[in-house]
Amino acid sequence: EIDIMERLSHDKLIYQTVHSRYTQTDSLRVNPPASSIVGMNPDTYNVYALEKYPDSLVFYVNGTRTKNYPRITTPQEGQFPFADQEFYLLLDMQLGGSWVGAVNPAELPVEMYIDWVRYYEPKKN
Repeated sequence: EIDIMERLSHDKLIYQTVHSRYTQTDSLRVNPPASSIVGMNPDTYNVYALEKYPDSLVFYVNGTRTKNYPRITTPQEGQFPFADQEFYLLLDMQLGGSWVGAVNPAELPVEMYIDWVRYYEPKKN
């Protein structure tokens, strides 16, 4: 799983995270860092991007590079499964749950506006 942008309730932060056997099952989340937290302005549209390469994932927010997750040499399996697998593109905003906590009715409604989504693939030779 590649989280290009995950926002919790009314936070002015987003989380950019990679999930794999290496980061989840083996709990190896530090080398390289599996997650980063980036500030954002919830009152305007923001542009989130991911460039997927055979040896790294590069994340951006509003044109600024915010995270790089490289393929590293390690005896552990599953550190970088992202080059050889297809993924679904999901857009969601989490409200409630074990990570976010209970929903506070006073904070409702919570909204996420999406102006557009664009997906590119490199040309195949």
